[in-house]
Amino acid sequence: MENRLVYEHPLNERIRTLLRIESLFNRLNQYSGSPDVWDIRMTISLLIDLNDLLKLSDIKTELSKELERCRSVLSALEGNPGVDSYKLKHLLSDLNECFTTIQDNACVPGATLDADELINSIKQKSSLAGGVCNFDLPAYHYWLNRSTRAKQERLRAWQEDLLIIETGTNLVLNLIRNRASPSKETATAGFFQQSIEAGVVYQLIRIIIPKDLKCFPEVSGGKHRVTVRFMEQAETVNRPAQTEKDVEFELHFCVS
Repeated sequence: MENRLVYEHPLNERIRTLLRIESLFNRLNQYSGSPDVWDIRMTISLLIDLNDLLKLSDIKTELSKELERCRSVLSALEGNPGVDSYKLKHLLSDLNECFTTIQDNACVPGATLDADELINSIKQKSSLAGGVCNFDLPAYHYWLNRSTRAKQERLRAWQEDLLIIETGTNLVLNLIRNRASPSKETATAGFFQQSIEAGVVYQLIRIIIPKDLKCFPEVSGGKHRVTVRFMEQAETVNRPAQTEKDVEFELHFCVS
């Protein structure tokens, strides 16, 4: 995919939430582990955003439903001669382990962050523009200037009960992406529309285009059809406009 760009569009609220969670974890992993003070600040900001997102929905229930759906689909493949039984066995094992952990009453993602006084102070001040200054939070300034080892230990502790959500999210989204029906399509004068097959529950649409293509897709999708408009925006001061050129692209309809 080095020379191609992938655009994704979720077709239900649950997948929309999982994609947001995945994005936050991806960004978190870029900064987590760095000794740089500004990277640590970004790590904490992302942890707070992630924890807030998890609270917007019952993430344990939502993720459990998706894991159960994936287990059911894969279990039906056992004994199929066209399936790699070794990979299937290990994937089912990972799904079962993740599902069991999330279902445990002791699994409370974000509880460590919720119970931390410093994190709550940072969160409160973060609601103000420029509010996390040294004079606003001297305790934060003090903590940021502690030893690298002490800070990294605390960062790991803050993240520990969130990792099961990252694991489950990655398992579900990877399975959905791999269960795709790809096709080559053309957007005539930048416009493409296709009806969605009745009776099939698609979770995600993926559009893959060359990196050097000088336009981008805007996608709208529902239960019955998907519409794609390819837009051009030569300068950021200008509003995007639909291209007049025909655009060839790869379209993936992904099921669970």
